[in-house]
Amino acid sequence: MSPSTRKKIIVISFIALYIAVGFFREFIFLNINEQSRVTFYHDNDSHVSDSMQWLSNFSYTTLYYAKWPLTLAFTALFAFLAGTTVKIAFGEKSLVKITWITYAAVFITGILFYFAGSLSGNRESTYDIARFLAGMTETPAMLVILLASFLALRRQ
Repeated sequence: MSPSTRKKIIVISFIALYIAVGFFREFIFLNINEQSRVTFYHDNDSHVSDSMQWLSNFSYTTLYYAKWPLTLAFTALFAFLAGTTVKIAFGEKSLVKITWITYAAVFITGILFYFAGSLSGNRESTYDIARFLAGMTETPAMLVILLASFLALRRQ
């Protein structure tokens, strides 16, 4: 197997891992949201996965605020996986640095939109933007954009 083929297989493996982590993140958040609904409305019709039933031990407030550190942790994990993928694919530290900066900038921009809405007393007006930006850091979209940009940059 040529080094080029081996590198492509490793990059594809990291992209697959990135996607798998995305599905895992989605599973966790869907179950937290479902348990939040059940807890808030005191509903008996729970659709929380059997493996996540332990969430029923937490209050609505705890479930709500637990999503903040989880969002930060998953963003850091996705940034790490993206940085590693870029490092393997391109072998340039500057591109890895750009990857980390991009993830941080998008995440921080999302937080700023959220807090701007909170401070203005109209969180609903900026929540969708903040959620979209957080979603960019927690889905393959950001990785695809970065890889495509770096490929285009390399061809110039």
